[in-house]
Amino acid sequence: MIKHFFFTFFAVLLLLSACNQPSGKLQTAEQKIISDSIPFTVDSLRNRALYRMNQDSLVEALQDIDIVIENDGLNVQNGIPLSEIYLLMGKPEQAQRTLYKIMETHPEDRDLFTAMARLFLIRQNYMMCHNYASKAYELDASFPDPVFYDGLAYAEEGDTAKAINCFSNVLLMDSKHYDAMIQLALLYSSQKNALALKYLDAALQEQPNSTEAMHLKGLFFQNTGNYRLALDTYSDLKKMAPDYIHAVYNSGYIHLVYLAQYDSAAMYFHQAVEMAPDYIDAIYNLGYASELAGHDEVARKYYSMVLQKQPDYVNAIQGIQRVK
Repeated sequence: MIKHFFFTFFAVLLLLSACNQPSGKLQTAEQKIISDSIPFTVDSLRNRALYRMNQDSLVEALQDIDIVIENDGLNVQNGIPLSEIYLLMGKPEQAQRTLYKIMETHPEDRDLFTAMARLFLIRQNYMMCHNYASKAYELDASFPDPVFYDGLAYAEEGDTAKAINCFSNVLLMDSKHYDAMIQLALLYSSQKNALALKYLDAALQEQPNSTEAMHLKGLFFQNTGNYRLALDTYSDLKKMAPDYIHAVYNSGYIHLVYLAQYDSAAMYFHQAVEMAPDYIDAIYNLGYASELAGHDEVARKYYSMVLQKQPDYVNAIQGIQRVK
């Protein structure tokens, strides 16, 4: 779950290309020119590193930030991106060592403590996550990020009440915090509490084209037995994002499992398979819907197709035995 809701600590700025560099007369000492032959400043290289990091060009991002640190030192502004790059490269221990190294010279820094909270959240060391989130909050009670990470840690620990409290506090600090809205919607959805819809609607006000929020809204209706509302929501979602395959699959699932409308279910699963030919579950359900509709030969074809792709798919093995 963490994966979908993390954000970096720095905004991605436009890369300053060589053609946009200021003339020699405008290049002041404060800009920290790295080389006379390469007109990049520390700031522009740091921005390029951040841009490359967000484009998953991690090796190039690491090269840029190394040059920045060589010229500007390992401080909070440079060290947090380095740690983030290490995390994305699957090197959490190096990321942690980097942050601890910065802490030796910056023992009381809000952004550093927030980065530590996030790192320990990823490493599933929830006690340390709570500890650093608390330290960051003590330094700046108006900053929502550490409270958000604190909430994610509580959610992963299964402490729903504390997680809800954290995310609610995030919204008190920032009423437009989309990720906090989504987390609250997930927690209330797990309880089948209609408050989930309140937060999903709020999230859609912030991001009207959010397929995530629309999907969760459809799932809430589906899981609470409001099948017509669920289908209407998935229909709206398909209009918003025609290639959003889960809206098609879930529509088929409702027709198959809850409405017993097997031909309609088969139609949706067929659409899903056309969109993703290797969608094994959709192929199986296409066969199962065909079987329930009395089309054994068609069902056998799809069960065989599943087994060609995944020979140990148990439901297809059982299905093909039923229709022989």
